[in-house]
Amino acid sequence: MAYTIACRDFGTACPYVARGETIDEVVQDAMKHAKEVHSYTDEQLNDPKMIEETKAAIKEV
Repeated sequence: MAYTIACRDFGTACPYVARGETIDEVVQDAMKHAKEVHSYTDEQLNDPKMIEETKAAIKEV
């Protein structure tokens, strides 16, 4: 089973798609991208609401 989440799912024009075999892998990939490319802070990324919204947007492929 594989999972994905795309930046466009959050209303950006960024073409990045995070992928992983588990939901946690996808969350980690997406958070790394958000920090490196979109300048999110650790505080923002560790916000429980942000994590919940990210997990809710993940799709099984």
